[in-house]
Amino acid sequence: MASASEHDPLTLEQALGQVIRALRTAKGLKQIDVAVATGFAATTLRKMESGRQSMTIRSLDALATFYDVPIEELIIRAKKLRRGSL
Repeated sequence: MASASEHDPLTLEQALGQVIRALRTAKGLKQIDVAVATGFAATTLRKMESGRQSMTIRSLDALATFYDVPIEELIIRAKKLRRGSL
């Protein structure tokens, strides 16, 4: 029997967190590497990647700049992920 969480759609926070995590792992970076480079606390970055903390427009901008991705691309990827089309 499938668990209820398998059928629950991702929240926007969770989807953005997965996008940010995928960008980090694709570059072979650890959370601490990104935290040091962006000025975020490692615990804050961990919470953002897990979707337990909402990202502000400033944090999204900082991460988009760090990963050299347009901020709107992060949102587009997250929305696609929520629809299950990634």
